[in-house]
Amino acid sequence: MKTQCITPMFTKSFVALSLVSAISAYADTSSNSSFILPPLVVTATSTPVSMADSLASVTVISREDVKAQQAQEISELLAAQPGVDVSSNGGYGKTTSVYMRGASSESTKFLLDGIPLYSATSGGAPFENIPTSLIDRLEIVRGSKATLYGADTVGGVIQVFLPEASDDTHMNVSVGGGSFNTKTVDTTLSGASDNTQYLLSAGKFETDGDIVKKDKEAKGYDNENILLNVGHNFDSGARISGLMMNSEGRNEYVGDESDYQVQVIGLGVRLPVMADWDTELKLSQTRNESITVSSRDQYDSKTNTARWSNTFWAGDHEFVLGAETSQDSIDVSRYQAPDRNNDAIFAQSQFDFGQTSLQLNLRQDRNSAYGDSTTGGVAVGYKLDDTYTLRTSYGTAFEAPTFNDLYYPNSGDPTLNATKSDTVELGLRADYNNLYWDAAVFDASYGDLVVWSNYTGSWIAYNVDSKVQGVELSSGLTVNQWQLNTALTWLDAKDNKTGFQLPKRAKRSARLSADRLFDKGRVGVTFIGADGRAATLGSSETISGYVTMNLRASYDFATDWNAELSIKNALDKEYQTAKDYFNPGRGVFLTLNYSAF
Repeated sequence: MKTQCITPMFTKSFVALSLVSAISAYADTSSNSSFILPPLVVTATSTPVSMADSLASVTVISREDVKAQQAQEISELLAAQPGVDVSSNGGYGKTTSVYMRGASSESTKFLLDGIPLYSATSGGAPFENIPTSLIDRLEIVRGSKATLYGADTVGGVIQVFLPEASDDTHMNVSVGGGSFNTKTVDTTLSGASDNTQYLLSAGKFETDGDIVKKDKEAKGYDNENILLNVGHNFDSGARISGLMMNSEGRNEYVGDESDYQVQVIGLGVRLPVMADWDTELKLSQTRNESITVSSRDQYDSKTNTARWSNTFWAGDHEFVLGAETSQDSIDVSRYQAPDRNNDAIFAQSQFDFGQTSLQLNLRQDRNSAYGDSTTGGVAVGYKLDDTYTLRTSYGTAFEAPTFNDLYYPNSGDPTLNATKSDTVELGLRADYNNLYWDAAVFDASYGDLVVWSNYTGSWIAYNVDSKVQGVELSSGLTVNQWQLNTALTWLDAKDNKTGFQLPKRAKRSARLSADRLFDKGRVGVTFIGADGRAATLGSSETISGYVTMNLRASYDFATDWNAELSIKNALDKEYQTAKDYFNPGRGVFLTLNYSAF
């Protein structure tokens, strides 16, 4: 059985790699080609490293890519990225779950400028309430990163970087609207005084939405958001920075509506102690709150975190030592739960031996509900030549069940075990002048993975042991004025005991983006496709696969002025990523942007 599963994955992966390699012959030798540096990634190691040198499987969505996609929701940026499945209970503010490498949705760690953001009740991140206008850059790191970021990194880490306060004085105003009576307005102002930098951003998004369930009316969504980001540089090289992000509004769903608020407050201090030693302290508080309008049911969670990390350099080698403490507390109408604390110490070492690089990780957690847990990992990279880099890694992770998993009335189970995982990965990356491709194959064992299922007639949380195997492929090509990006994933995620496919994980997914650049604008298209997926664990019912197409165009029609046009779901495809919940149909949207200074 195992051989039958993995062999087709290897075959498909190598066929795809052959196609990409065939393109590279032209891409690398074209007289109009230009050398493109691989982007830097921070999340994989906590310090900047080139994607070409990363020992983890990573995807970076740059500021330019975020802008070009004209995404209205973060799910548009994440959908069908390598190893990523997105499930939504409709569109525009409806509950969105992200599954990485077949792990549960709460097994994906979400960071906002290094600050962990999640609901202590459900465990998932409030992806649906993060305005895309506040996304400056996005990084996806697949596979366990528990050593650096603690529990909840069984499947991987997604980090959103907010716009930074800098010395540049800048103002931007955007006004837009379109289908479903959608209206948007965003404004950003940044500047500096002496050694102090600031950035202030505010925005509003409102829509009547589209039909979420069959024979039901459209459900709307409103969001108001504000971001304040400040920093001060000292002559000694030290820096102190702070941010406050608040996103709130009202969300309509079948049967009711709710008022919500997501708030992040962070303070950071970075100090160069010596020439080869930097120390950094981060303090943060996040709130994730909602209250049902009719019943006044309340789901409020708060997380306080303090993290102290030290980075040392010895020649080409780097070492990170640190400690972290966090506390989760909730105020929920339907049940009570004690505060939960987690204390940890962690260490990471990165060795550069020329062609060979080595990374070692170790972390010790003490959870007030689940005791001690030791996780770690090892990764090795080898540069075959100036183009190809081979990597392999092994990592473990730990995740405590959420408060809903344990205590939700008639569904939770206080005896649930914590999830523990082991992941092995082998990857190969190639970097040419204007082309890259990356392929990875992984094998993960998730012990006591928490899965919710209603195949008995009511929703209940279970522990299941799961074996997940997959192949991920991504590539990017720039030729003349064309930019092409592709992603392919083959995934087999099953419950070991029953053989059932884990729900909401597509066996195959693909993403293709093509953009044509002009002197004063660009046009582009993105195709996103996914195979059918199981609706719930233990049920033979499946959710059909789909292919969607998004069109976009941008034009600089005057000095400091720009217009953007997008057609979402241009084929007007009726599709679902969660059982019985429809995503929005075709929508046309126009945005005007004005930039000054």
